[in-house]
Amino acid sequence: MPLFETKKSSILQDLSVLDTQSDPPDGILLCRDTLVTFMASNVSNIFTIGRARNMFIWGSPGTGKTASIQYLLKEVQKHSIKTNSSVATAYVNAGRTRNPYYTLLEILKQLNISVPEVGWQFFRLKQAFENTLKEKSVLIAIDEVENILFKEKEPLIYYLNRQPKTTLILISNKLSQATQLPERCLSTLQPEMLLFDPYSENEAFQILRARAQKAFKPNVISDELLWTIAKVTEEMSDIRFGISMLLTAGQLAEQNQRASINNTDVDFAIENTRKVKNLTAINELSKRIKKQTGRTINF
Repeated sequence: MPLFETKKSSILQDLSVLDTQSDPPDGILLCRDTLVTFMASNVSNIFTIGRARNMFIWGSPGTGKTASIQYLLKEVQKHSIKTNSSVATAYVNAGRTRNPYYTLLEILKQLNISVPEVGWQFFRLKQAFENTLKEKSVLIAIDEVENILFKEKEPLIYYLNRQPKTTLILISNKLSQATQLPERCLSTLQPEMLLFDPYSENEAFQILRARAQKAFKPNVISDELLWTIAKVTEEMSDIRFGISMLLTAGQLAEQNQRASINNTDVDFAIENTRKVKNLTAINELSKRIKKQTGRTINF
């Protein structure tokens, strides 16, 4: 029997929306309206005077920071095209680029500036960026910014903030990362601070229900079971765990050739996700101990 034979699913409709890295269904961002509206108001000056106040966004993982910022950047792009404004946006995850050079390189790519992957010295990347500013204003969001704050003599953040027509949105899991910025950087950055709290049970339910309606066929999961998952999601303070529980429950029901998700599926998904969360916590503790003592602890 072929291992990967395509079968018609009895419950699954669009599994992609249960990918924790996927965009919200239909591009609709739920339960972050107030925060996004505030951020939009904060950056609106970029369309009139070419620059807006910088922002520092923080909150624990799974609170919608990245999704909200990416939504905001898309709206800025739409408005820029609609009004024929010379405003460009860039989003870069410093957790992936890992150092200032590749972070600036990725920013240039996001701004559609042609640069080689290797071979250029840092000053040439800066020249390319500065040439772009002669023609347009830029709004740059740097996610997981803590990964590049202390890896160079002249912080990239300090350099970018000194440039004209450049507005920064810095994103991190912890407020403490902002307080550790070099004093000269903080004095010029003067960011607007914005906290993303974890989703409440009601907010988690709305988000999970919207995902479930796209992911599953009609009547696959009841609101009662969605509320159960939403409650556990609130306890875990991370919406990604809720989405993962939906996926696990759906796959289990599918494997057992049922037409709907039942209590057993949800209970299994919750237990499995709790184990994953515990492993994540242990991994973070191990990293913290190694950073502080230089020792690797095997749990």
